[in-house]
Amino acid sequence: MRQILIHPGFHKTGTSSIQHYLWFNREVLEPYLSLLMLRHMKPVVKDCARFSRTGNPMDLVDLVTLLDDAISENPPHPDRHLVVSCEGLSGHLPGWPGVADYGAVPMLTSYIVGYFAETFPTADVRVVYTTRDAEGWLFSAYRHHLKGYRLTQDYVDFARAHENATALDGMAAQVADAIAPVPVETLSMSEALQHPLGPGAALVAKLPIPAGALVGTTPVGRGNEGPADGVWKDYLALNRSDLSDDEVQARKHDLAERHEVGGWRRA
Repeated sequence: MRQILIHPGFHKTGTSSIQHYLWFNREVLEPYLSLLMLRHMKPVVKDCARFSRTGNPMDLVDLVTLLDDAISENPPHPDRHLVVSCEGLSGHLPGWPGVADYGAVPMLTSYIVGYFAETFPTADVRVVYTTRDAEGWLFSAYRHHLKGYRLTQDYVDFARAHENATALDGMAAQVADAIAPVPVETLSMSEALQHPLGPGAALVAKLPIPAGALVGTTPVGRGNEGPADGVWKDYLALNRSDLSDDEVQARKHDLAERHEVGGWRRA
């Protein structure tokens, strides 16, 4: 049976590595699956982000139309599996202003899963969340936000404020309760990194595709890694400085370019 595998996060759990693998190897994988990712669903992700800030269901009234647009502009092949991979479907990464945790995720996932189940009634819909240890996730989220906006908290205060967001397996269990009987699985980042072809192949391997389907794909290792110690401390100093927002942003951009912060690499 055709499967629709929805991978809506969580952020900072190897999602960039997974998506770069899927996209870089899309021609090799094309006989077996179609893809929907951020590049195909930016208006959808914008809606999800707004809802994660407000919690107002009225912010989701256009979600079906936006998903319809994404599908019509990027129609999946009817005889192939569909992989929907985008952590933005879980809203903002906690720590963004106004977003303390993943409390918006159960409703967001319910809407998204419901849409795909109704749009493709003969397909088998399932959800896979990638997860990570609490300390690693918190520190990665902190460094991400230091670069992304003018965060001035030190790490200890940030971690204390967002400790409740670290229970990723618990949140996946809440989603499972919300969308039952649609199955929800978790894939830890440490487990995914053990796959010889990297985290992306670990996700694709959950689909019922031929054993040799991944032969010829190019591995993708860690991607979109946060700044190293010296660099994130420079970001924090810039965020706390008296410089204008534009100047801070420009200097952080220069730091990112010089130290190759973010991006991705093949394994």
